[in-house]
Parts: sequence; C-alpha cells; structure tokens
Amino acid sequence: MDVAVIGGSVAGLQAALTLGRARRQVVVFDDGQARNRAASHVHNFLGAEDLTPDELLAVGRRQLATYDVAVRDARVEDVEVVEDGFVVGGERVRAVVLATGLSDELPDVPGVADGWGQTVVACPHCHGWEVRDQPLVQLGMRGAPERSVARALLLSRWSDDVTLCTDGDELTASQLDELKPAGVDVRTERVAEVRADVSVALTGGAVLAAQRVFVVVRQHQQSDLAERLGCQIADGAVVTDEGGRTTMPGIYAVGTAAGPALLAIGAAGHASTAAVAVHADLLELDLGSRR
Repeated sequence: MDVAVIGGSVAGLQAALTLGRARRQVVVFDDGQARNRAASHVHNFLGAEDLTPDELLAVGRRQLATYDVAVRDARVEDVEVVEDGFVVGGERVRAVVLATGLSDELPDVPGVADGWGQTVVACPHCHGWEVRDQPLVQLGMRGAPERSVARALLLSRWSDDVTLCTDGDELTASQLDELKPAGVDVRTERVAEVRADVSVALTGGAVLAAQRVFVVVRQHQQSDLAERLGCQIADGAVVTDEGGRTTMPGIYAVGTAAGPALLAIGAAGHASTAAVAVHADLLELDLGSRR
C-alpha cells in the first residue's frame, strides 16, 4: 500500500482521489466526524449545488470506487513508524496524509450548541448569501473583543442590519469608531440565551430578533496524531510547506489541519496540491530504487 489518508471529509477524499488517479494504492480511514457535519448545506463550492455535507461526501466516495482506493469506517488512534514507512490500522504504507481537520469551540452561551450548523453558524462566506439584507446578530467570543469586532465588520458586507453582541466585553473607543462606518450596532450586555426562534435574549430583558446568529469560534486540532508523530504545530495548525509536507518525513497534512482558514473548496484544493507532492515524492523514491 502506498498511502494512508487519515480523515475522510472533503480534504481527505480529494487527496485520495488525486492519488488514486495517479495509480497509487490508497486506504482512507474515516470516523464520520467531519467538522461541518452539523451544517444544513455546503455552500460556495463550485459544481456542488448546495448539497448537504453527507451528500457531498457520498459523491466523493462514489468517485473513489473507480480507483485503487479503499475506505474504512474507522478512527485511527495511533500511527506506528517503521523502517521505510508506517503502519496505520494494520496496513503498512509508505506515506501518511493527515486530513484530520479541526473542531470548533463554541461560545459558552445557552442555545448556541442546539442551533449550531442550522440557525447558528460561523462563516459569512459560507452562509451569508442566504441571509443577505436581513437582520443578523454577530455573537462575539467573550474575552476576544478584537476578533468579535473583526467578524462583525466582515458580516456587515452581507447586511446593513448587523448587531454585535459582545457578551459582556467592553469595546475601546477605537473599536467603536471602526464599527460606526459599517453601521454595526453594539450590545455589551451578557447574552442569556440564543433561542430556537433565532432571537437572542440579553440579560436585562432585551430580545434581539435575527434571521441568523453568527458566532466567533475557537478552533482546535481534531486529532493529536500530528503532535504525537513529532510534527511541528504553530498557532494551532500543522506546519507544512507548499506541498503539504510536515516537518516529519513521509507525513503530510492537508485541509484545515494545516490551514485553519480554508473553506471547504479551499481544503479540497489544498489536498489535491499536497497529493501531487506525495505522488512526486514517492515517484522519486521508486525511480531511485531502480537505479
């Protein structure tokens, strides 16, 4: 077996597809915990007309059936480093592609987790178009007012009716000055609850109606495999070169594991580029062994 891909969401399946088309033997391990699994649709993905995450991944798996790619519904807990390669899930492989992605830490506000992926979302580029020109609430992450302001400014491009709820954080005069030209209203009360009707209840009794609540999230690596394998981590991301190569030979990282800001289509593109590098590196080894 040539390559083990750990993670079977958009980035992992795209890496496997590119490698399969390069006539590489590939095994994909997927535990079904895709980061966007709670979302109603995958938007802003060229050629995919607002499929659900499950539908998009099902299409990807069907594409892989043409090639020498096996998909196993299993979580990889460990990777063994052996001479000239690795052992992953009982398979000896020559390279490992980490497509393990991120997990989102949501604001600690009642109702946010209940609405996550449906009425509560994070990315305006992914979900802003569908609620354009409607009342929107940007819920900040308590303790990170600079990020909350930046997200509210971004969201204001989709609607003239944006309210930033800082959840108790006081903003500086300069931050308030930034928000004024964008027409963003600011509420600094603590948020009591995000309700099922998409309204936001503040302490003190005020209730803000919204079509959608956007939140600021903190992101974490979904798996610690990269760290345990000795790969360098910086600012929460696996450090790679332009070809997805980590600091450990034979180990690559793709998608949001290496680029936390990537949208779904960007994660797929990154994975394809890295898969080309994997194939090139293996080809160099193949040809070198024949000299």
